[in-house]
Amino acid sequence: MSHAICQSDFLKPSDFDDNPPKFPTINLPSFSNQQILEIDSSNVEINLVKGYRVQIVISQNEEELQNLQSKIEKSINEKTYIIFELPNYKLRVGNFLNRKEAENFQKTIIRLGYRTAWVVPTMIELEN
Repeated sequence: MSHAICQSDFLKPSDFDDNPPKFPTINLPSFSNQQILEIDSSNVEINLVKGYRVQIVISQNEEELQNLQSKIEKSINEKTYIIFELPNYKLRVGNFLNRKEAENFQKTIIRLGYRTAWVVPTMIELEN
């Protein structure tokens, strides 16, 4: 004796109207073999080269970093940057062509009380 089972309520993928999720477009930095990149927009020229910055802190709160940025700018004579790299904001300082200069400046930042500051390789602005 054989048994046959029939399932009439079988679900097919076409029975679902499920749209794929929409994610934001994220442009991550990429290093090319080109040493100097020139970006010219509205008569502003920025030369970017491989270099170093001192990263002071990482946070998911951009406002917190903006407040810290204002405080630090009063104590030092270097440009500060808030960089967003998923999922965090990063407060970085300086445009150093070599690691030794960045390490020397890192000591200054540590003396200001930011003991976890470290040197990071990144694209920096070249002074004209």
